[in-house]
Amino acid sequence: MRMKKRYAVLAGLILLQTYVHAQTQTPRPQQDRQATQGQQGRPNMPQIGHLFGKLLDAQTGKPIEYASVAILKQRDSSVVTGMLTKPNGDFSLENLPFGPLLVRINFMGYTSVFKKVTLTPQALEQDLGNIKLQPNTKTLQSVEVTGQKSAFTMGIDKKVFNVDRNLTSVGGTAQDVLKSVPAVNVDIDGNVTVRNSSPNIFVDGKPSTLTLDQIPADAIESIELVTNPSAKYDAEGMSGILNIVLKKNKKAGFNGAVNAGIGNNNKYNGGGNIAIRQGKWNVFANYNINSNQNWSNGTTNRTNFHSGTAADTNYLFQRSDGNSKPLFQFGRIGFEYSLDNRNTISLTQNIGGGDFRNNEDLLSTFYDSHKSITGQNDRLNNSKMSFRNYTTALNFRHTYAKPNKEWSADLNYNRSNNNRNGEYITQLQSPAGDPIGQSMLQKNTTDGKTTFITVQTDYTDPIGKNGKLELGAKATIRRNSSIYDVLDKDTLSGNFIPNAVLSNNYKYNEEIYAGYANFANSIGNFGYQGGLRVEQYIYAGENAGNKYKPTKAVPGFFPSLFLSQKLKHDQELQLNYSRRVNRPNFFQLIPYRDYSDPQNQREGNPNLKPEYTNSFELSYVKNWGANNFLGSVYFRNTNNMISTISTPIGADTLLTQFINANRSNSYGAEFTLKNQIVKNWSLTSNVNLYQTDLKVNANGQNINNSGFSWFAKINSEVKLPANFTFQVNGTYQAPTIALPSSGGNGGGGRGGGGGGFNQIPSSAQGTIKGFSTVDVAVRKDFLKNKAASVTLSVSDIFNTRQYELNQYTTAFSQDYIRKRESRIVKLNFSYRFGKFDASLFKKKKKDQGSDMNMGDQMQGF
Repeated sequence: MRMKKRYAVLAGLILLQTYVHAQTQTPRPQQDRQATQGQQGRPNMPQIGHLFGKLLDAQTGKPIEYASVAILKQRDSSVVTGMLTKPNGDFSLENLPFGPLLVRINFMGYTSVFKKVTLTPQALEQDLGNIKLQPNTKTLQSVEVTGQKSAFTMGIDKKVFNVDRNLTSVGGTAQDVLKSVPAVNVDIDGNVTVRNSSPNIFVDGKPSTLTLDQIPADAIESIELVTNPSAKYDAEGMSGILNIVLKKNKKAGFNGAVNAGIGNNNKYNGGGNIAIRQGKWNVFANYNINSNQNWSNGTTNRTNFHSGTAADTNYLFQRSDGNSKPLFQFGRIGFEYSLDNRNTISLTQNIGGGDFRNNEDLLSTFYDSHKSITGQNDRLNNSKMSFRNYTTALNFRHTYAKPNKEWSADLNYNRSNNNRNGEYITQLQSPAGDPIGQSMLQKNTTDGKTTFITVQTDYTDPIGKNGKLELGAKATIRRNSSIYDVLDKDTLSGNFIPNAVLSNNYKYNEEIYAGYANFANSIGNFGYQGGLRVEQYIYAGENAGNKYKPTKAVPGFFPSLFLSQKLKHDQELQLNYSRRVNRPNFFQLIPYRDYSDPQNQREGNPNLKPEYTNSFELSYVKNWGANNFLGSVYFRNTNNMISTISTPIGADTLLTQFINANRSNSYGAEFTLKNQIVKNWSLTSNVNLYQTDLKVNANGQNINNSGFSWFAKINSEVKLPANFTFQVNGTYQAPTIALPSSGGNGGGGRGGGGGGFNQIPSSAQGTIKGFSTVDVAVRKDFLKNKAASVTLSVSDIFNTRQYELNQYTTAFSQDYIRKRESRIVKLNFSYRFGKFDASLFKKKKKDQGSDMNMGDQMQGF
């Protein structure tokens, strides 16, 4: 048996090397000319494709070892590379060029097999499955795989926006990236809404404690928007899920990039990434640093009606001027190892950190019923804050010979901590602005910690010709603590005395255990997908010994249904339904009153209940050439909606509290159109028209707030001569009724206490004024293969971006205006380097005259 194997190996080597010698030593002149022309038309195309599979004996099912596998070009049958199969029948060929290829497999005693494949940037790794060789039988049928990248793609339950070429966000953060994504609205504080509601934000498919301004734009590859998620996804989020996909370098060999940028008003950024991929290993690392100093200002004009008579009316005017000096750093290192062709394990470590300095001067002026000044109050809010975030992700993926069948298991461990030191210096003033008495000094410290663990497993199995079964389970465990200490300076002794009323020590534990089943199939041009997700939610919180359990731990059932009908001329209709939940977060539940602005106090509510949403959506998609159109009409009904309500307390103070509203209905239509106007000009337009009806009955107030609004966004890209690219992004938000925000995007920030005037009031009462903004950018590519580029961008070029809230009730009326620095000029440079087809982990043969890598593949035989 051993002698037979040796003969088989020898015969395979002779056949393969003879074929290679014939191809490389006697090229035809016509082929040479064609090859030269092809190289001139596509200079230095990267060779980063990967084909793999397994050879089996068709009769016994046993693996076939030492069989010859060669990759040829379809155009002229010239050899690209080749190898002999391993003892387990596996073969894996890397560093393959894009384009149509031919896989030739032969072995003594078996009929040769030919397979056609096409490698593209979207299909650069392909599993050819278990290939069964049969004696004296016909060749296996050829298969061809193709792919084409689009500005956005639409699946039955997900839309993907490719943002890696967006210029206006270069050198910025995830906030800047999302500003350019159709259907997504970002306010001046980075709070994100989709269709006028808050989505659940993930990073690489997992929850994260990172906020959007802590994620560098240069690390993001794409944005996945799931407006009506299936049972496979977490049930959290009123308007679905927004998943930020970080870049993962899969190019073979050694490659990377460096970037640096500067901006006005002491802004700068820099970073780089590097990756080495060869054989079974893929090792990568990146690092980014970002400093985005900015200023802010705002005013509040309030009228307090009290009993409703003119004699009891008084007025308040506030002006705030502040500045922020943040410094963010983000690092990522990881590796991926292929145990064999169908088993891959990866380990990734993210490390993020930031340091802030915030200063605010808040001047409050009080007026009587005759609008005469009765007194003033000048308050300085100074604080320093830092955070550290560590995320470890361990992933295992097993694919089967059966196409699209796979099993995966993931473990994600996230730990973050933040601390804050602040002081409030308050000086009372006379109506003329003269100081009265000594200033009052108050210090505060915050120490917050969060541990976030997710364990998840998913299994996908194709059923029949078009069916697909998905099963999975997930456990989410979160531990959060926040210690907030306040000290008042005694004016007589000069000592600091603890303030037990304002201090708090809050902890909470949250656990979610989930399982889901999803099945999809199609009958002709009709497709359907149905699923059910079950989540067990457990919550417990406490503050200074007082325990809170706002909800009873009962299982929640979240069904989903998707129907699709493909029409002629590349058209499709989709109808879907899902049930969603939005559970109150840490900052909404914490039973602490924030006095950082004495005239605008905020307080959490530990008795908040989750809100539940029934979401319906009907969509139409049309593709023609390089153009895409997506139109949707939707309806959302929310019960127990988490909202806020403002109530006057005292003579001139408002208290804002979180409450559960009775209900909210929202319905509208959204249209997204990608046009290739001319050859070098593409235009993506998005319009969302919506009506919102909100009903609140709480704290003795009955509020009905409703209104129609619309939101529009346009992204234009023009490719100019001399390797210039010009982009314009424009956004307009029409006036809309005020809705409560979700309280942040991912945590990792405040940790308890603080906020002040810079915390935008969010209430079910009032109307938000419309705003518009335009961002522009131009990029110049140069050097060989466009390896270097310079990008000049200007955000909010007309300086029109600001927030304005108008409120009117029987107890008070208020106009609130807030402005952050938004017109920012940035200049960024980037340089890409690497050798795409380097064999870094292999010995190079001295004789490289052959264009096959057989010598490296067969060392040790």
